This record gives sequence, structure tokens and C-alpha cells, in this order.
Amino acid sequence: MAKREDNNGPDGAANQELSKRQLQRQMQQTRESLSETVNDIKETVDHELQAVKKTVSGVLDYREQFQKEPLVWSLGALSAGFALGYTIGYAHKNTKGSKQAPVIALADSMVEELSTVGNAMVLPALNAKIKELFGFEFSELLTQMKQTKKSPSKKRARKRKPSKVVAKRSARKK
Repeated sequence: MAKREDNNGPDGAANQELSKRQLQRQMQQTRESLSETVNDIKETVDHELQAVKKTVSGVLDYREQFQKEPLVWSLGALSAGFALGYTIGYAHKNTKGSKQAPVIALADSMVEELSTVGNAMVLPALNAKIKELFGFEFSELLTQMKQTKKSPSKKRARKRKPSKVVAKRSARKK
């Protein structure tokens, strides 16, 4: 029969102690490797975070730029709004009388959404600023303009009365 080696013997205890030391070394190396990896990840995240902060601060810096050049920014916004409105109006005009095209549906929904946003957010701020600068309520002015808006009048065909001169001439001929 073959002899079985016991871990209780002097060689078995040494082997067990050796394997514990190896495991402890491997665990220590793994911890160090994980620590290095975590530090690398932290550095990468910090670097990316700084890059994002720099980008966002550049984008949000438009307020400062607007304060430096309000006329240029206002004209740019006015031009962009005019171009967008003209384009939507032109698309709407060219498709009148035809079926509801996707362009018309898009233009209608866009106008409705912009109107909602304008009435909810832009108009109150604009109204407050105009009242502060010029002393009148802009929303009241818009309401008055809506009420006094003339409806297109229908031209009626009316009989022309002959002028007195024409009436006299025709009376002389008789």
C-alpha cells in the first residue's frame, strides 16, 4: 500500500505555511494592483471632469458675452427668429390647399410649442423688463391689439349713383 502524506507531519506543516505565505503575497499584490487601478480611474475621472467643467463654463459664458455686446446678440437673435418665422410661413403658404403634409404638421406643432413657451416664460420676463424700462404693460398692449384687430371686410358691389353732371346730360338729351 502507498503511504499517504499527512499535513500533520513536518513537511505538511511547512507546505501549508508556504502556501499561506504565497496566498498572502498574492492578496497583497492584488490589493496593490486594485489600489493602482482605482487611483488611475480617479485621475481619469478628475481629468474628464475638469474638461467638462471647462466646456460647460465656456457655453454658459454667453451671458457675459451678451452683456459685453448686447446689440450684436440682439440682432443675431432677431435675425434667427425672422429667418425661422419666414421659413415656416413660406412652407405654410406653399402647401395651402393641399393635404396635411408633414411639413405643415411640423410647422403647426412648432408654432404651438413656441407660443406656449413664449407665453409661459418669455412674455412675463419681457413684460417686466418693458414695464421697468418704459413704464407700460406689454401684455396689455398685446391684448388691446388683438381686440382692435380688423377683420377683413368684404367688398360689396353697390350701385353707383350717377353724378349730377351725368344726370343733367341725360335729361337734356330727352
